[in-house]
Amino acid sequence: MPVPALSPGLQAAFDHALVRLYSSDLDLHALPQAVFGCVAELIAVEQVTYGEFHAPSGDFRTLFLHNPPQENGQRTASLEAYHRHAASHPFWRHDPALFGERALRESDFFSDAEFMELPIAREVFLPFGAHRQMGIVIALHGYALVVSCHRIVGRPAFSDGERDLLQALRGHVERLYRLALERTAASLTAGERLSYLCPDLTRRQRDVALLLVESKSNEAIAQALGISAETVKTHVRTLYEKLGVEDRLAAAMAVMQRPLFAQLPPLWSLQGSYWGPQGHEVAAIV
Repeated sequence: MPVPALSPGLQAAFDHALVRLYSSDLDLHALPQAVFGCVAELIAVEQVTYGEFHAPSGDFRTLFLHNPPQENGQRTASLEAYHRHAASHPFWRHDPALFGERALRESDFFSDAEFMELPIAREVFLPFGAHRQMGIVIALHGYALVVSCHRIVGRPAFSDGERDLLQALRGHVERLYRLALERTAASLTAGERLSYLCPDLTRRQRDVALLLVESKSNEAIAQALGISAETVKTHVRTLYEKLGVEDRLAAAMAVMQRPLFAQLPPLWSLQGSYWGPQGHEVAAIV
């Protein structure tokens, strides 16, 4: 889809924001805050969210520009309700087939009166005074990156000009996200790469795998970890199964060369904490 033509005033603001956005070599840790700053500079909002939505499981991890309040478990209840109601409309579940390369608004689908009656509005958004929404969706391998803007009740719907700004920003966010993936992957140790490739490995299995990558024999691994050679063999077989390989060389090459995030999106294992469907902060496994 062609990038929308912006008015001279909007184009100047957009260009200024892009200069700041591209001024640093962003990795996946730094990108969310840079996106928050860029969106907030261009569009008058009370909240911005940055999330990854895993299509096979329906699970998600998200970050907020401003963390919503948690009084009486309100934030937890809201995120649980979102998980229940997201399937009620492709706009709420951030369906890439609906969004394509467009920025879309809640007002594109619901009148104000209709919105106020929706279960997802009553249980997820209105408890925080949130009403107006606009977002972009970037489809990736098995998951989608979603950036959404929010305004409180009483504020005007997002204008066509604001929609065009966010839509024009989408291609840059996608480009920066893919560059951030590459930078993050290049900076990882073997142990961190293994955490992304096989996020369900136990700590002991990971220790065995790292020594295997260093070309250690089963006997040397057993001695280094203080376990039996038979236990090492069991862990090695588990690693082969999880990586889908049949020998030590293939396992080592998979850890060091295979594309990351094949099983789960980055926010499931990046260092830090993120909000998921249960509302609690989800600690990274790395």
